[in-house]
Amino acid sequence: MKPTWWQLYGLGVLVVALIGIFETKISVGPLRTILESAVVVLSVGLMLAWRRHNRTALELRGRR
Repeated sequence: MKPTWWQLYGLGVLVVALIGIFETKISVGPLRTILESAVVVLSVGLMLAWRRHNRTALELRGRR
């Protein structure tokens, strides 16, 4: 049983890409701040879900 690292890395790439798109396509203002904040909050939630899903594999890997 191995952790699915590709999912975590993919999430990181997606977050950086979305923030980059917002930085270039949306002018400075409350909409951009709300969208960027939503991406960060959502990504933290998804990272916690990833950790919970891969908890057993991470614990087994740490005992080697």
